[in-house]
Amino acid sequence: MTGPLLVVAGEDSGDLHGAELLRELKARRPDLRVIGVGGPRMTPFLDRKLADVKDLAVVGFVEVIRHLPRLNRLFGEILAAAGEEAVSGALLIDYPGFNLRLAKALRKQAPAVTLHQYVCPQVWAWKKGRIPDLGRTLDTLYCLFDFEPELFRGYPVDARFVGHPLVEVVKPECDRAAFFAETGLDPARPLVALLPGSRRGEIQRLLPPMAELARNWRSSRPEVQWVLPIAPTLESGFVRAHLGEAPVTLVQGRAYAARAYADAALVASGTATLETALLGTPFAIVYKLNALTYQVARHVVKLPHFGLANVVARREVATELVQGDVNAERLGQELARLLDPAEAAQIRADLAEVRGHLGQPGAAGRVADDLLRKLGE
Repeated sequence: MTGPLLVVAGEDSGDLHGAELLRELKARRPDLRVIGVGGPRMTPFLDRKLADVKDLAVVGFVEVIRHLPRLNRLFGEILAAAGEEAVSGALLIDYPGFNLRLAKALRKQAPAVTLHQYVCPQVWAWKKGRIPDLGRTLDTLYCLFDFEPELFRGYPVDARFVGHPLVEVVKPECDRAAFFAETGLDPARPLVALLPGSRRGEIQRLLPPMAELARNWRSSRPEVQWVLPIAPTLESGFVRAHLGEAPVTLVQGRAYAARAYADAALVASGTATLETALLGTPFAIVYKLNALTYQVARHVVKLPHFGLANVVARREVATELVQGDVNAERLGQELARLLDPAEAAQIRADLAEVRGHLGQPGAAGRVADDLLRKLGE
C-alpha cells in the first residue's frame, strides 16, 4: 500500500463502528495514514479530517433533497482530497446513498483504488436494486448479519459475515452505583431512558411527545425518573429546547449506562434498538418521519418489521410505534406495560435471542486483518 486510506462515515453509528475498526488498524499498522470523515470517536484516528458526521447526518427522502447542495459540496471535497492524497484504498462505513455514489466516482477517478464497505446497506429492506451496484462496484463488503452475504452470491464482490461489533462494544461505561451518584438519580425509584435519536430531525419529531409524557407523569406517576443520554452529534442546548419543562435528566458519555440501569426505554429506530436489546432493557421502538417521506417509505420497505432488533430476531421482541402512534398517550400505555414486572421479565428473555444472531466478539479485528491483507496485495 503506497497511499493513505480514505474512510467515510456519515452518522453516529458509523462513527462508533469506524472508531473501533480504526483502533484495530492503527494497532496493527501505526504508520497507516488515514484521511476522511468521522465524528468525535473517529477523530483521534484521522490524520486528516475532511468533514464531521454532523455535516452528513440527514435522514429521509425529503430531508436529503433539502440538504442536497451541502451534501454535493462535501462530496466534491472528499473526492478532490482522495485525488490529492493519492489514496490506495477506501473504507466506506454504512451511509449507503452517499457512499455508493462515492465508490462509483472513486472507481472512475482512480480505477486502482480498492473499495471496501463496512456494514452492508439494508438492501434486504429496501432498494434491492442496489444489490447489483454494490456487487459489481465494491471489492469487499463486510456484513454484520449472517443472512446478508447470500444476497450477493454470483457477484464479484467478496461479501463476508464478520459478526456485529456491538456484541463487544455495548457495555455500561460505569457501574450502577457510580451512574446514580453522578446523575443524582435515586436507584430505588423506577428509571426510564429516552433515546430520541442522534439527528436533529429525529429530536424535532420524537422528543416533544416524549417530553409531554414525562410532564404528564410528573403528577400521575411521580415515582418515575427520566434520563436522556445526549448523542455526541447533538448540542445539549438543542435537546433542552425540545424538552421544555419536562423533568428529564440529561447525561453525556453515558449512553449505555443510562439504558443498562433503566427499567424501560423508548428508543428511536436504528442501531440504538440493537444496543438496547443487547443491554437487556425492555423497550419500545419509536419511528416518525416527515409525512411525505413516510408515504414513500411505506411503498418501498418490504419487511414485516422495521425495528432492527426485531429484524434480527425474526419476530417482534419490541413493540413498534409508528407515525401517529408516537404521541404521549400511546407512549404512556406502552411504557406502563414495560414497567410491569411480569411483562418486563418476559421481554428480557425475548431480548436474549437477539445476541445469538450477531456472531462472536472480535468483528473489528477480523475486518482489520482482512483489510490490511487486501491493501497490501
